[in-house]
Amino acid sequence: MTMPSRNRLHYIGAIVWVLLTVALASWWMIFGLEQAQELKLLAGPEAARIQHVQRMLVWEGIAFIGLLLGGGIALVVSVRREQARQRAVEAFFMAFTHDLKTALASLQLQAESLSEDLPEAAASPNMARLLKDAVRLGVQLENSLYFAQPEGHLLVEPVSIAKFIAKTAGDWPELNVRVEGDETVLADARALESVWRNLLQNAVIHGGATEMTVRIERRSDDRVTITAIDDGRGASPQVVRALGLPFKRPTASSGTGVGLFVSRQLARRMNGDLRFGRPAGAGFTAVLELPVAH
Repeated sequence: MTMPSRNRLHYIGAIVWVLLTVALASWWMIFGLEQAQELKLLAGPEAARIQHVQRMLVWEGIAFIGLLLGGGIALVVSVRREQARQRAVEAFFMAFTHDLKTALASLQLQAESLSEDLPEAAASPNMARLLKDAVRLGVQLENSLYFAQPEGHLLVEPVSIAKFIAKTAGDWPELNVRVEGDETVLADARALESVWRNLLQNAVIHGGATEMTVRIERRSDDRVTITAIDDGRGASPQVVRALGLPFKRPTASSGTGVGLFVSRQLARRMNGDLRFGRPAGAGFTAVLELPVAH
């Protein structure tokens, strides 16, 4: 497992700090000894005192350099240990999340099978709530995984937007999603799915939307603009400004903000962007930009 670039920078910075401080202390010690040697030649009767100063520079300089070297090595070792601990935590979290998602997918599949095979089960509000909670928990697990790995590897490939959105929207049958246009973009399919799941879930849960229109347009600069407009309650300018900031709750009914934060970070890692706004009437608007696939 390769070291993330941010941790690598911390490690390199610690090494550079050690080298620079030790080199600077060594240079000042050598410079002081040279000056003491020149004064010794010119001092005459004060030669003995200057020789004492010279010995003091040697021993104190060695002690100072030793302290710098010891502290620097301790710093580098601490950085390495912290990186190893972080990698272990990430590995555990990935394994735990993967196992939990597998169990959750199995639970969701069984619930869907029961709904199809047993009409009385399909009509039960508890079954509908179970399916909704399974989808919501799956989205939260995916967000947690991306949040814990902000620099994880993404596999960018051509993705057809219209088919992708229609497939993702199937988990929210209460939301009628209408797609206008189609383009093929360069994106990581799994990351793009996480982005759209967060947008759809936000429209249903926090906006109470029942309709969403998605317009796909190709610009002249080889960028694709995907604009999603729903008919939900919308959001005030204060809430819109806070969207995309993790753990910021502008209202009592707001979520943690992690989902939209992760979505924006994923869009930027795919060389795109994600913006939020409010149309002239009611509802909510999300604009996703991605590079076009040639």
